[in-house]
Amino acid sequence: MTRILVIEDDAILQNAYNTVLTVEGFDVDTAPDGLEGLKLAQANPPDIILLDMLMPNMNGTQFLKLFEPLKHPATKVVVFSNIVSADDVKHAMEMGAVKYLTKSTFTPKEMADTIKEVLAED
Repeated sequence: MTRILVIEDDAILQNAYNTVLTVEGFDVDTAPDGLEGLKLAQANPPDIILLDMLMPNMNGTQFLKLFEPLKHPATKVVVFSNIVSADDVKHAMEMGAVKYLTKSTFTPKEMADTIKEVLAED
């Protein structure tokens, strides 16, 4: 079963993603910030990480620096954020993210479909 780690500080969104992704057949773990997400990702690397960029304790950029997705090719990182400047997108992709999505334009169901696309690319 595909394991997904959702790193999102908004409890309502975290719950929505957890519910939809579980219904879609994924094994889902959640973390409220990058620090907790990093602990979970390092202890038991998931297949995909959904990473918010603005979070307390450790933001998405700090997470990417410490997790180093390029050194964990089995784990795909999909950034979903409402911060979508060209520089932010470029920087996240250079750090190893495979996709950078605008959170406000994707429903949890559309995110599940995007995850399936990412998995199919392997």
